[in-house]
Amino acid sequence: MLKTIFFDLDGTLADDGDSITAALAGACHVVCSRWPELNATELAILYRQFSDVAWGDFDKYLRHLSSPEAMLAAVWNQTLVNKGVGDSLVEQEAAEAYWQYRLRHCQPYDDVVSLLQDLANRYPLCVLTNGAPTMQRAKLAATQLAPFFQHVFVGGEFARGKPDPLIFRAALAAVDCQPAQSAHVGDSLVHDIAGARGVGIHSIWINRKGLTHATSANEHSPRPDFEICTLAALSDCVEQINHGS
Repeated sequence: MLKTIFFDLDGTLADDGDSITAALAGACHVVCSRWPELNATELAILYRQFSDVAWGDFDKYLRHLSSPEAMLAAVWNQTLVNKGVGDSLVEQEAAEAYWQYRLRHCQPYDDVVSLLQDLANRYPLCVLTNGAPTMQRAKLAATQLAPFFQHVFVGGEFARGKPDPLIFRAALAAVDCQPAQSAHVGDSLVHDIAGARGVGIHSIWINRKGLTHATSANEHSPRPDFEICTLAALSDCVEQINHGS
């Protein structure tokens, strides 16, 4: 029987896809106002490439920086240096514009609130998310989901983030629960599913984008115990786990 359920944040609970696009457009406007010879569309594509690398390996590239703005400015620095320009003030202004827009427009997916209202009456719930503690906690507050969760664990608060066992074991200890009595829901096969399965936690992959396993992970990534495309289907997974099927 399940005693607790863990959730990833970005792409699982928080829908910030549209806000990222709009925030990046605003930040590119800041940059191009200073450097009009730059093409905003090309700049956005380049920024996303550097951003994916940096946030994909947060421990290596961004952990040492002190604030969300500093982390975002570091990515802007890489982007602008690649384009042959450099301006620390513009990098900071672009980072601030991007971050403030993200916070104002970060919101939960439509299927989140009703599900959490139901589950919070039956289970202690926790968030397990990678990234910068200040940034992730601010985003959780912005979605107004924080009251549903008894504990929030952010990868940046540990020596290593997901899929390392540290954050999962800390969550299990906090709710006094054995791995087989818990489930973790997340959108990343590499971070969420591999991490959960690595410590014996039931793994539930929320595949909102309709991806195939082959395109979402490398050949060494484990398959999830369950795959769902919306959180509305989570209740069925819970029932199957509770009945041992």
